[in-house]
Amino acid sequence: MILNFLRKPLTVVDFLVLLLLSPVIISIVIFIAIILEPSDIPSIKDQPYECGRFGNQQMKIDRNYLFFARVEYQDVNYWGKNVREQHNIKGCDDQIQNASFDVKWPEMEPSDGFQLDSKNVNNITVALNQRTIWLEEQENKGFFDSIASLKLYLRDIATHEEMSAKEINEKKVFNLNLGLYQIDVRGIGRVSQRVFWQEIEGKGVGVIINCHYFQSENTSCELSYHVPNYGFNTSYITIYFHAELLPHWQEIQQDSFKMIDSFRVRV
Repeated sequence: MILNFLRKPLTVVDFLVLLLLSPVIISIVIFIAIILEPSDIPSIKDQPYECGRFGNQQMKIDRNYLFFARVEYQDVNYWGKNVREQHNIKGCDDQIQNASFDVKWPEMEPSDGFQLDSKNVNNITVALNQRTIWLEEQENKGFFDSIASLKLYLRDIATHEEMSAKEINEKKVFNLNLGLYQIDVRGIGRVSQRVFWQEIEGKGVGVIINCHYFQSENTSCELSYHVPNYGFNTSYITIYFHAELLPHWQEIQQDSFKMIDSFRVRV
């Protein structure tokens, strides 16, 4: 989704791709600036809330919390023309594809959200994304085995080869302080990468946290996990934060869900 893409921290691989495609990127940035110009977004005073649904869950969200002060609805092409008109005809009975919240932890109050080079390490971004399909091999909607995502994070950055299940079991160590398994992955240059994850016995991989540590001392972590009760095909939450907050990952996960759930309309 466009808002989630714009907020997501830039990895080294992303940077190299952007460098190679810089002429194209310049054109895209100009295009984005046009379609997301301030005139396209009503003032918060005139429209204080965004309204919509994640499946059967109706949401009424304070726009002060939202990235670009709006959600993304399904069936709206946020890369295309007439975005304002398409967005504004949506309402409380329409499905939301993505809602990104910029907050300060632990207060969970509106902030500028996660920014890679920011010294405000308590600013985080929380994104709730509705799945459009449910894979048949995932039998139980109450749990989503994220082993495929884990292998993607652990793949060799140079060869793009995935780790086998045997190799993962041989290399993983259990981090007692975090209560998570961990593998340090080879990065590019002086950027190091660490991947942490939770294993649920008899089910598979639950929470995944992918962290990058830059030579500039900037850090970025991306925590993702399954949310079964939002969306017809479930949803997932992604949280972007600085590695300084890593010891508090469980509290951040719990507080983020509580914040999102507080915007649910109780009938």
